[in-house]
Amino acid sequence: MALDMKAAIAESFNSLVRQRGIDKVTVKAVIEDCGISRQTFYYHFHDIYDLAQWAFEEETAELLNGSLSAASWKEGFVMVARQLEENQVLLANICRSVPRRELEQRMKDLVQRLLDPILKRELGDAAVDPQDWEFTVHFYIDAMVGVLLEWMDGGMKTEPKILAWRLDILCGGGIRQAVEGFRTKM
Repeated sequence: MALDMKAAIAESFNSLVRQRGIDKVTVKAVIEDCGISRQTFYYHFHDIYDLAQWAFEEETAELLNGSLSAASWKEGFVMVARQLEENQVLLANICRSVPRRELEQRMKDLVQRLLDPILKRELGDAAVDPQDWEFTVHFYIDAMVGVLLEWMDGGMKTEPKILAWRLDILCGGGIRQAVEGFRTKM
């Protein structure tokens, strides 16, 4: 029941953010929109920032649940991009309100949580030093997040499958090559 209430409050918050922008959403606006008391709001969240964080984490968890079944990093990337497209208005408001560095870090966390299990599944047979593995994964995370941020800044005009195809052309086999290269070290 408590989780249902938190979800209802977050849904109201997201709706208001889409309409007004995140800077204009207040606790008062959320409780009026949701039809709850101030006490109910504060029972579930410390403040509007706590609510925003929880809502973002729930959206991320939902996205991850769907995309962890992806057969490849390309398929997972397309799923992430499609989810971003579906929430374009909400995302645009969040992007205008959240410092760029924080947004970039949150996206890196999301992509890493998506990419790690897929890469381990795809490259599970490759024994690599953990530092080399981390370096490789972070390189590709930075590349993917950079592409996603540029795409978002440009109005998400390119089809996600085309973005994934372009990344695949640039990285095609690159992850496996990197892992193989690290295995043979100098």
